[in-house]
Amino acid sequence: MQILMPEDPVFMTRFLEMEEPLLHSLYHLHLGHLPREQAETIRRAYEGWSDIQAAMPKFLSWHTPTAFELAVPRRESEGYRLHSPDGEQLISLYAVEASVGSIGCLAACLSLLEAAEREMGGALAGALEEIRKPRERDLVDNFRRVVRALQIPAPPALLASLRDAAPAGPVQEVSLDAAQHAEYATYGVQFCHALSSGDWFTYTMHRSLYL
Repeated sequence: MQILMPEDPVFMTRFLEMEEPLLHSLYHLHLGHLPREQAETIRRAYEGWSDIQAAMPKFLSWHTPTAFELAVPRRESEGYRLHSPDGEQLISLYAVEASVGSIGCLAACLSLLEAAEREMGGALAGALEEIRKPRERDLVDNFRRVVRALQIPAPPALLASLRDAAPAGPVQEVSLDAAQHAEYATYGVQFCHALSSGDWFTYTMHRSLYL
């Protein structure tokens, strides 16, 4: 299946944080201490995350320490330029091939981590607490938000307009028509809600990137 990846610093910071510190620490430091079924779920999730990351345009992996303070994304994309029907430059979106299985493995791991947090006992809950201790952010909540964002269906008209866009395709400029732009606006609301809801200021600032 194809999903949309925006050139969005908030998304990329959250996506990369799924791996480091969470999945990386669970896989390399705690896997041997977990029950076999839990360990296998985490292993598959790590592989699923890696598969999605490998399918992204490489330059999307950029992020800065200020991304959660909503650093302004680069307007000169290394891929292509996306425009509204009025000619305004928009956040570039990329059609990325991601298997249903990879996203499903992340969702299964999320359910496992949520259950461990609720139980507040056992090896996995202890591992999560150890990973979380030196940090201020809720890593499982971050994981949850990214999985929700990845599960948003790609709007069909918008997706069709981006399939030939650089870097995978030859097209350097894409101008959306009214119907495609409407899908873009709806997608932006859904994407920002998945990643930034719960904090009015953060959500408002994040949403402004897509306006």
